[in-house]
Amino acid sequence: MQQNSKDELLKIAEEYVLNNAGDHVEVSYTEDYDDIFVFGYQAKDKKVRLVGQGPILLVKKDGRIFEYGSGTGIKQALIEVTNKLNKERLIRLFYKNYNIQNNNYDLIITDIYELDEGENFNELITVLLRNRIQYFTYDENNETHRHYYTKEQLEETLKQTPINLGRYFCYYNLAHVLVDLINTNIYFDWTLSETK
Repeated sequence: MQQNSKDELLKIAEEYVLNNAGDHVEVSYTEDYDDIFVFGYQAKDKKVRLVGQGPILLVKKDGRIFEYGSGTGIKQALIEVTNKLNKERLIRLFYKNYNIQNNNYDLIITDIYELDEGENFNELITVLLRNRIQYFTYDENNETHRHYYTKEQLEETLKQTPINLGRYFCYYNLAHVLVDLINTNIYFDWTLSETK
């Protein structure tokens, strides 16, 4: 898709706006960057001024769209999408079909390679604790309760691989956690499981 002309990109933008906002609006501005085409929309009736919509970013390489609200400016949206795509690119070195727009992955640790005195094991626990990994329990009324793993719980849990750690982290999304794990150079094998 990278080779599309500006006219082709505009056509994709117009189709997106028609399908997602209706025929009473039209593409009102565009900005073209190396990897991303930015557009927005406004009412066709110039007496009407719509509020709430923000920049819409089309990734030229694959046609994916990231839409933002009015609280996000174009530059901020460009920075966020570029950061997301860079994280995705790094994660794809390890999990080929990773899609940053899909939030339904569980992290599965399949093996941990031990170095001297359990160094990898301890580093893995440190990263997971730093990212505030969570787990859930259910009470007798089937109500969900959120808990944070402790160091001791992680040490016990990780003794038996493979282990599904889920996708729940307090401060960051899974993509951030995976990049943190990758950059820490821990020797371990992992995969992702897509859930519905």
